[in-house]
Amino acid sequence: MQTRQHLLSALATSAFAMLSIGTATAQAPQQASTPAPRAEWVTLGTSGGPSVQAERSQIANALVVGDAVYLFDVGNGVQRQMAKAHIPERNVAAVFITHHHLDHNASLGPIIMTHWSFKSGKLPIYGPAGTVHLASGLAAANTPTELAGFPTAGPAKPPATAEIEPHDLPDDIQQPTLVFQDSRVRVWAIGVDHYQVKPSIPLAKMPQAVAYRVEAGGRVFVFTGDSGPSARLIKLASGADVLISEIVEPEAVANQLMKNAMGAAPRVRDAVINGMSHNHLTSAEVGKLASTAQVKRVVLTHFVPSPEVVSDRSGFTDGIFPRRWLVGQSTISATRRCISAAVRTPDDNGTATEGRIEEDFKEKAIYFKIACI
Repeated sequence: MQTRQHLLSALATSAFAMLSIGTATAQAPQQASTPAPRAEWVTLGTSGGPSVQAERSQIANALVVGDAVYLFDVGNGVQRQMAKAHIPERNVAAVFITHHHLDHNASLGPIIMTHWSFKSGKLPIYGPAGTVHLASGLAAANTPTELAGFPTAGPAKPPATAEIEPHDLPDDIQQPTLVFQDSRVRVWAIGVDHYQVKPSIPLAKMPQAVAYRVEAGGRVFVFTGDSGPSARLIKLASGADVLISEIVEPEAVANQLMKNAMGAAPRVRDAVINGMSHNHLTSAEVGKLASTAQVKRVVLTHFVPSPEVVSDRSGFTDGIFPRRWLVGQSTISATRRCISAAVRTPDDNGTATEGRIEEDFKEKAIYFKIACI
C-alpha cells in the first residue's frame, strides 16, 4: 500500500502541476474512434446531519462513467436511492469517503456486504484515517451474515474481509494528491478544515476530513464533503467544471434549535451554531470559493437544516448569487423533493449570472442528475 501510495503521489505532483486552470479535460487525449465515456454525477442523498429525514436521504453521490459506478460518501439510504436512480449496485467500482461522520459513512457496511453477495473481486475503499479499521471491522462483524448465506451449489465464497481493499489516506494532505486511477477516472484528494472547533474532551487523535477532485469523461468534478472555509479547497477546485458543495444556513439552524431544543442550555445551542458556522460552508463561503476557484457550476448538497423545514430558503443561495432565485412557495412546492440545486458561476466576464434549478424527477425518484454540462 505504501509503495503504491508513494507512486501515485509522485504522479500527482507532476500531473496536477500541468493541469491548467479552467481546463475541462485533464486526461490524455482520446482517439477519435474511442471517445471517453460520458461522466454523470448523481446526488443520491443531500440531507446533512445524523438524524434521518423523511424527504431526503443522507449524503451520497454516484459518479457514473460508462457502466462503472464510483460512490462518494455513503450515508444512510444510498442503496435505495441507487435503485430509484436505476444505478446497478453490482457496478460499483470503488468507494470514497470524505470523513467518518454517520451521515457520510452509515451505509458502508451494507455496501460491503452486497458486494460480497453479488460480485467477486476486491472493492477498493478510500477515506481518511480510520477507514481501514471501519471497513475491516464491518466486514468481520458480518461473519454471521456469511454463515447465513451459505451456498447450496458450488464452492464457498471468500470471506467478506477478503473481498475489500480499504485504504487510509495520509493525514493533513496539503496539496492535491492522486489517490486512485483506472481506465475511466482519476481521483485526487486534499485535506480540508472540517474540525475547527476544539473538542471539549481529550482525544487520542483529531479526526481527519478530505475533499475529492475527479477527472472523468472530459470533465472535472470536485466534491467538498464537509469543510469550513479552506484555502486547500481552492487549490482542489481550481477550474473545475462542477463543484458539489455542502451548504449550511446558521440562522435557520438557530431557528430550528429554538423550536426543537427549548430545554437545552443556551451554551449548548450556541455551541451547535458556532460549530455549524466554523466547520461548514455558508452560502457566502461557497460563493467565495466558486468565484476564487473559477468553477463553472455549483451544486448544493448537505442541506442543514433540511429545506423542507425552512420557511425562507433564500439563505441557502444568497451568498452565491445576488438574486434570490430559490424563493417562493410555488417554486418550493414544485420542488418539494428537490435534493439539489444547480447554479452557474460566474460567466466569462467575471460577473455572476442568474441561478437555475435543474432537476430530473425521472419516475419520481428522489435524486438529481447533473447531465446538462
